[in-house]
Amino acid sequence: MDFKIDRNDKRPLYIQIRDHLYKLIKSGKLKDGDRLPSVIGFAKELGVTQATINKALEELSEQGWVTAHVGRGTFVSSPKSGNKNTINSTTNRTFLPGQPSPDFIHAARRLRMGIAQSLDSLDTLLNKPGLIKLFSGVPDPSIAEPGILEKMTSHAFKKYGQNIYQNYAPPMGLLALREVIAERYKKQGIRVSPEQIIITSGSQQAVSIISQEALDCNRRVICETPSFRGIFNAFGAIGHWVETLPRDIEGPVISNLNKFNDGKSSVIYLGPELHNPMGTDIAHERAIALSDWVQSNNSYLLVDEIFKDLRFEGDTPKSMFSMAGAENAVLISSLSKAFMCGLRVGWMISSRERIQSIISLKRAIDISCPPLMQGIVLSLLKTGEYDNHLHRARKHYRARRDATIEALEHFMPDGVKWTVPHGGFHMWCELPQGYSSIALFLLAVNKGVAIMPGPKFDLDHRYINAFNIGYGSLNTDQIQEGVKLLADAVKELLKQPPADTGLSGLGGIM
Repeated sequence: MDFKIDRNDKRPLYIQIRDHLYKLIKSGKLKDGDRLPSVIGFAKELGVTQATINKALEELSEQGWVTAHVGRGTFVSSPKSGNKNTINSTTNRTFLPGQPSPDFIHAARRLRMGIAQSLDSLDTLLNKPGLIKLFSGVPDPSIAEPGILEKMTSHAFKKYGQNIYQNYAPPMGLLALREVIAERYKKQGIRVSPEQIIITSGSQQAVSIISQEALDCNRRVICETPSFRGIFNAFGAIGHWVETLPRDIEGPVISNLNKFNDGKSSVIYLGPELHNPMGTDIAHERAIALSDWVQSNNSYLLVDEIFKDLRFEGDTPKSMFSMAGAENAVLISSLSKAFMCGLRVGWMISSRERIQSIISLKRAIDISCPPLMQGIVLSLLKTGEYDNHLHRARKHYRARRDATIEALEHFMPDGVKWTVPHGGFHMWCELPQGYSSIALFLLAVNKGVAIMPGPKFDLDHRYINAFNIGYGSLNTDQIQEGVKLLADAVKELLKQPPADTGLSGLGGIM
């Protein structure tokens, strides 16, 4: 084939392979009836997975450029007369009649990126000395017991020996750790086995693995929004055009799924509990509707429970993973928010079949999560130190939540609304319609406090009148002072009459 994968090319691997084969066929170098290399041999030659080769051949087959025969192989076969479909080599989508054109997709992607880059330029203002950053998304390091890492590392070596840390761990992770995690979920009423669990380098790696799996299997990606920006970035980096599913404080608005009732398999990302950035839980009725939808549409949920262990009040909602079933859901979590973001140990749970199907992707990405880090987490869970930490953390974040609510009620003018989270350290605030959180951001920074504008949490840059507050890493005096300064900025903003904010986002154009 005289072809090598370009690892610096931003196009997905299967697109590079598909486009190369297409050019060979169009140029006549591959002729009708020519037999292509076997999938196994082709994958080995190029250094990619068999799933990547199959995905490239699948798209060529859909357009009639190749035909697969069971037991014989895959052969070149030019499309039938009258078939005008072509493959555009500059995008990661096949140009089919009735679909948006590649030029349209490219323009929309550039618009998204351009607005995002403009919003990111606001971050340069966050270097102002003395600025109260009322948006922190990381756990407060002061909660951790002094010397806890040294203590747990010592325990891990004494209890399990150093041999297991000197070699690669299995791609699925240490069996002992997976057993402990399975037992913890069993106590929550979620029956899973160690064979249904993969240990990952944080939950972000789990998202990247699912992103690659979705690309290989030609699944559409849908993300609820607003949401953590790293999720959009993980899917976009692989090459997906990410569809958005707007939500309110009760969860995704189910009627917005109607446009996806086209039979195409989808993966839907959501944070059903203590949502980032809203801090709210999904309503039970919406959870039922969402789980019913994925089961009826050959799709699955990517359920992010990273804040679950930080609930400090209220009833825990039924797990979306349990409601949809392991066949229709992937659960991801980690210790990054509840304990320490630098530890970088997370996990994902699904059906045995799905876990086995993505082991090769996990192995290709990093071979295994560092075994020493896994040993430290295993010690945290086995000794009870993690649960002791959670007890302190829940009291800490509840006190910060209460201080934030008290300050908002005392200082904030009428017309501003906010959520009251039952755990974690995020909450969502809304200005009256017609007022911009970006304008508020600029006013607030000038006064000495910073918030995170709503459009930063939306791939299509909506929620212009909303903003996020993160209170976890601030003490109560900083919270009171920060909210007071923020309220002063809001009062100044509201002196002007409401108007067109000038930014309403792409609004689900796809």
